[in-house]
Amino acid sequence: MGARGRARPRRSKIAYDAVGGLSRIWLSDPSSEVAQAAGSAMLRTARRNRVRIPGKLRMRLCRGCRKMLDSSNSRTRIRAGQIIVTCIECGRVHRYLGGD
Repeated sequence: MGARGRARPRRSKIAYDAVGGLSRIWLSDPSSEVAQAAGSAMLRTARRNRVRIPGKLRMRLCRGCRKMLDSSNSRTRIRAGQIIVTCIECGRVHRYLGGD
């Protein structure tokens, strides 16, 4: 195994910790400019290092405009067992199973 193969698990752990730290910054005040920048950095870090963003945070991420969704830039509706989240910035609609 080459040096890159040995370094991958260590890099993944560092990236996962970075995603966790950036998510805490974002969750503290999602509507601020600093939090939006932290959300963008979290997405960039996760993609660059091939680390998954935790499920609850992934639901709060718009894949259209790559902004973190909160109550100021999204609309959430529940209809027929689905959670429908609409991004007000770009208009993209996200549908998730809501359960029974």
